[in-house]
This record gives sequence, C-alpha cells and structure tokens, in this order.
Amino acid sequence: MTDSIASEPPPQDRLIADALIEDIVEWRIKPGSWIREREIAERFGVSHAPVREAFRHVANIGFIQVVPWRGAHVIEIDRHAATEVLELWKAMFGVVCRLAATTMSDEDGAELLRRVEAYRAIVRQTDNTFEHLAVSNRVGAFIARRCGAALATNMLDRIALFARWQHHVISANHFSEKGGHHSAELFAILCRHIVAREPDAADDAARALLGYLQDGFTAPLEEYLATKKVDPPKRRARKE
Repeated sequence: MTDSIASEPPPQDRLIADALIEDIVEWRIKPGSWIREREIAERFGVSHAPVREAFRHVANIGFIQVVPWRGAHVIEIDRHAATEVLELWKAMFGVVCRLAATTMSDEDGAELLRRVEAYRAIVRQTDNTFEHLAVSNRVGAFIARRCGAALATNMLDRIALFARWQHHVISANHFSEKGGHHSAELFAILCRHIVAREPDAADDAARALLGYLQDGFTAPLEEYLATKKVDPPKRRARKE
C-alpha cells in the first residue's frame, strides 16, 4: 500500500500550479496579465475545480491575485518589491553558503571546485551571458543542496523563483563580457571559502556576488519601470 501511494503522480491541481508558475517565471505569461479559469481548464482538459485549487497554490506563492468572477491577475514588478527580493536573496544565499562551509564533505568540496572551474572555462569560451547565468545557477543549486539545511534551501528556492522572474527585465544589451568574467571570479572566491571551511568569509563572499548582480540590475529595472508608466487620463473641462 505504501509503495503504491508513493508512486502516485501529483494531483492535477499541483501539476497545473507548477506549469503556471513556470510560465509566469519565464514570462510566457507576463506581469500584469489576466489568467482566465476557463482558458486554463481547456488547456489542461480538466474541470474548473482543480484550476481553482491551482490558482490558490500560485496565489499562496505570491505570483497572482485571485479576483472572484474574473480570474487571476499576475502581479506587476515594482521597485520596492524588486529591492526586497534581491535583499532577501542576498541574505539567504549568504546563510546557505555559511552552512555549506561547515557541513560540505571533502568529496563534495572537490566537486564544487570542479564545477566552478568549468563555469570559468565557459565564460572564457563564450560571450553568451544567458549561458553564463544558467551555469552559475547550477553551481549555486549544488551549494544549496549540500548545505545540510532543508528549511534554508526551501526558502532560498522560493526567493530565487522571484529573482528569476524579475530578472527578465534584463535584456542582452545590458550585459557585458567584463561582467560575466567578474561574476565568475567572485563565484570562484566564494567556493574557495566554502571548501576552506571559512563560514564568515563564505557568507561575505556570497553577499558580494549577489550584490554585484544587484548593482547590474538597477539600470534595466529603471528602464523597464519607465516603459510601464502611463500618462494619467485628462480631466474633462467643467461646463460653466
């Protein structure tokens, strides 16, 4: 009985929620968009009940606001919330790297150094910054999975979802070759502190790394917010 239960697939509402979250994070459903219950039910070939439950799951994460009789509205990116996400991401990644410096095995430490060297090699081989980011995210995920703290890792994963989502305001023209190389070097410094079992230095290096990314996020965020501004409607002149 236990094996049968363990092998059952996730319920429909969870599968739909996961698909919606991925669509929102990757901007296939853009900020400010409406998601209609009927359209989602047709897309997945289900009744409205699991769609409503899926909406509740996504709303609990924080990506949508459910409006009765209208559907769900994807949240917008705003300056204050974006800063909050980046500060939380920086703090939680610092905690995770601090813990990793105290718990990571010698074997995992050697693997971490191999991964960060592979990351640096990719930065030298290609100017594709989106590829750089994908590889660096995998290195960060390896650190998180080896820090020995499930709660901290789960919190970091949730914050990182929002960081991924809002980083879509950055386009290729905002990246530079120098930026990719500098990020790789900061990551290498961080990994050396983890392997050397230096928790304070690892925490500081993790914050420095994400602080550098945060600095690079400011200009594209302001450009994006400028495009979202709408002139207020003109008032009609009152008739005397």
